[in-house]
Amino acid sequence: MFEKTMRTFKYLFLTGWIILSGLLQVQAQPWTLQTCIDTALQNNIQLNQQQLNNRLTELNLEQSKAERIPTLNASASQGLNFGRSIDPYTNLYSNNNFASNSFSMNSNLVLFNGFQIKNTIKRNEIDWKAGQKDLEALKKNITLNITLGYVQVLFAYDQLENARNKVVSTQAQVERTKKLVEAGELPEGNLLQLKSQLATDHYAEVNAGNQLWMSKVNLMQLMDIPVNPAFDVVRPALPDTIDTGLLTKKTEEIYQEALRTQPQVQSAALRVMSAEKNLQISKGAMSPRLSLSANLSSGYSNARSLYDRTYTTVTQEIGYLASNPNEKVLADRQQAIIESRPYPFQNQIWDNFGQSVRFSLSIPIFNKKQVKTNIKRSMISIETARLNEWNVKVQLRKEVEQAYSDLIVASKNFAAAYEQLLSAKRSFQDIERKYNLGLVNATDYLIEKNNYANAQVTLTRNKYDYIFKQKILDFYMGIPIRF
Repeated sequence: MFEKTMRTFKYLFLTGWIILSGLLQVQAQPWTLQTCIDTALQNNIQLNQQQLNNRLTELNLEQSKAERIPTLNASASQGLNFGRSIDPYTNLYSNNNFASNSFSMNSNLVLFNGFQIKNTIKRNEIDWKAGQKDLEALKKNITLNITLGYVQVLFAYDQLENARNKVVSTQAQVERTKKLVEAGELPEGNLLQLKSQLATDHYAEVNAGNQLWMSKVNLMQLMDIPVNPAFDVVRPALPDTIDTGLLTKKTEEIYQEALRTQPQVQSAALRVMSAEKNLQISKGAMSPRLSLSANLSSGYSNARSLYDRTYTTVTQEIGYLASNPNEKVLADRQQAIIESRPYPFQNQIWDNFGQSVRFSLSIPIFNKKQVKTNIKRSMISIETARLNEWNVKVQLRKEVEQAYSDLIVASKNFAAAYEQLLSAKRSFQDIERKYNLGLVNATDYLIEKNNYANAQVTLTRNKYDYIFKQKILDFYMGIPIRF
């Protein structure tokens, strides 16, 4: 029994391991920037909420369009009456229990209401377009945030490579110095300094690895996916030169392009149009309202009956003779005989069938200043929307100016860092040659080595800073973000 249980356990363990290995292999596939962006757009809660809001706006638009068609409603009722009550179809009091039915169908159509329906449709259509622009703006912001997180991962990779190269270089120098110390050509203090530097470099490598992991965690959280140790990104080849094309553009030129392409500007303009339509709707409430209605109705009551009338000749005493009171006078006359029979349901429905058509005209005269107040509110809403549009444009201009200035500064820092790296590299190569010949001590060598390593880090940082600043400016110009 125990052996059978162990075999089952081993089988389940191996099956689970195979499945888990397959999942890890799938998850280990590097993520491209576009895949990260698509995943973030799919998982972002705020974006999904905006999509639902847009769907509600679309439903409002569909409902406002349906206001142009007439309504049609049907109703039916069944009633049971007990005791003394009025029969609705004979209009007579009845002391008997009876049942009744009523059926009706009515329709109503608004013929004129100050163009409120038309303007409401226009307003809802504008609101729907504005919602689409808001959704587009949200997607752009998510894309920009994912791009920043992606660039941070690439920067962390380069930092880790620099740290590893520094460890390899220091390790090689330690091995070489160790042999020279053993041969008595260099003092042991040089070896101790290099070992201390190697420990420092190892710490920097570990720290760079931690920074890489944290940048990956940040990117995964931006995509709203669970943190996965197997997560990795595709590392595209990035240029090491400065693109001077954007640097030659003027800020006003970039700003005008941003006004044309940025969805938040278009959304703000649509909100102004929506507020103007809302003012027309408010003014429409001052106009007379004309509507057309029609009604069909019928009913049935089991208290109603049909009556048949027949006549028969009867002889009756009508008097006596004046000369002889005992002599009776007889005469024939017609006597009606009334017999009742059931009134069939279908006959009552047809006989009680009624139709009506009605035109209704409503003229607003005094309504406690509600219409005038709504008009004033709509006018204030227009001014608010216009101020918001102006604020969006001002903010966009400031952002473009800031982005362009950041790009200029980043390009200058990138160029200066590149010159600094070349200078530090030449100085390090010279001091390394002298150190290998025993002309300088380990302290001078390590100082130049650290200066060269710091110059590499500075260049890498400024390179990615410049790349991201360039992508931000592309973003404002409506250029898709790609690597």
